[in-house]
Amino acid sequence: MTQGELEQIPQPFVELMSELERRIMKDVVERIRANGFSPASADWEISRLHQLGESEEQIRKWIKEMLEKTDDEVDKIFSDDVYREYYGHDRECQVSGFEQIPLEQNIQLLQAIEASKRQTKDTFRNLTGSMGFAIRDPVTKNIVYSPTMKFYQQTLDAAIMDIKSGAFSYNTVLQRTINTMTTSGLRWIDYDSGWHNRVDVAARRAIMTGFRQVQGKINEQVAEELKTDYYEVSYHVGARPTHQPWQGRVWSMQQLKDVCGLGTGPGLHGWNCYHDYKPFIPGVSVRTYTDEQLDQMIKEENTPKEYLGKQYTTYEALQAQRRMETHMRKTRQDIRLMQDGGADQNDIVLKKAKYQGQMQTYKDFSKAMELPEQMERVYQDGLRGKFTPTKAELKKTMPTTLKNAAGHDIIEVEKTTLTGKPNSITQLTGKKGGIDRNYYDEKGKQFKQISNNNHGNAKMHPYGKNGEHAHDYKYDVNGKLIGRPTRELTENERKENADIL
Repeated sequence: MTQGELEQIPQPFVELMSELERRIMKDVVERIRANGFSPASADWEISRLHQLGESEEQIRKWIKEMLEKTDDEVDKIFSDDVYREYYGHDRECQVSGFEQIPLEQNIQLLQAIEASKRQTKDTFRNLTGSMGFAIRDPVTKNIVYSPTMKFYQQTLDAAIMDIKSGAFSYNTVLQRTINTMTTSGLRWIDYDSGWHNRVDVAARRAIMTGFRQVQGKINEQVAEELKTDYYEVSYHVGARPTHQPWQGRVWSMQQLKDVCGLGTGPGLHGWNCYHDYKPFIPGVSVRTYTDEQLDQMIKEENTPKEYLGKQYTTYEALQAQRRMETHMRKTRQDIRLMQDGGADQNDIVLKKAKYQGQMQTYKDFSKAMELPEQMERVYQDGLRGKFTPTKAELKKTMPTTLKNAAGHDIIEVEKTTLTGKPNSITQLTGKKGGIDRNYYDEKGKQFKQISNNNHGNAKMHPYGKNGEHAHDYKYDVNGKLIGRPTRELTENERKENADIL
């Protein structure tokens, strides 16, 4: 199987876990919305236990539904995908003149498949029985693990109390709660060791562990029947540095264990490893790549490329891509939950503008690194709808006069001019959602512009996280503009414009 085919195997499980996570988070914000606007301060206290009981029952129902679906998907993978994998050895068998035993007659392998299938289903049941959230304590800064219903109860209690007390606005509490949930995500937590993973990551690992066990048994059984102890390890672009020395080469079974780490977490067929090993008959089989070809390909992958002043190898660039995709999924979750909770429309639009900026940065980075964009990794969250702001939406929701993070008035305009109202700041929103703020002095002459994006030209604006930068306007003695040099934002400029960065 190719890396792409292997990556598709856990996808149904990732989507099921994402749906469960989304349902739980949505229920939290809808409870806050329903109780946060209730006129009587005692309403929450009166109905609290009843509502928490309802939610706990609903969560159990969602988990039960999800497990029924995962059972079906496990059966499908250990049937269809394993079938394809088994008969994928036709070429080796034909070359050696060996006739492969039909899968339905291969009792030893069928027993191994059934054992791995049961183990995988049990893993999913254990996973759903130990879910919660990982929250950073604001005082100690340590990560605190909280089971789902305990987190549920504490989060709702704190949110309703803050809203009822008048200490915080509904919108502030809602956004704080959403950020807490989406930063952590629903997690599988091993309370004995403290090890934790987001449930979609844990689900991917569970199904891939089971499938890889069966895949390995098939490889080794075919090799035994072909009377060879040698295997060719596959090659793929962007392998982690510790896997590069042994990928694409031929090894004995003992070397697979000693050199490639077969059977260990960080080794071949281990955590997030997409390499495979196929039976190889010396003197008969032909290698996919020669040592010279492998050395050249690895050399090219390890030659760094630059983006915004930082160097990346292919492996490092792929890891950066994965982080960007994670951040985009979080922002999409934020937007949907803000919509579910009835957040202020301006805040939703600003969050959409942030997502649009993240998408542009991802596109620019992928192009600079000569890597394909993999937005399907972002869309695996299962969320549907539009997550970027339209021009009409921006115009409708943003008032003519805004305020920046420092509380200064901002005048929204349709175009930028070199002259304006003395001591004013104007804001122009571009077609793609990028924002420029223009500063005018006491004589109404523009002296500075601050942008929250790179204008689609990362090379010319290698600044900040998303290309945010400032232009200083220079004039000659006759008042004619002679230059607008670019620079990084100062710390004060970042604070003042934090609402758009």
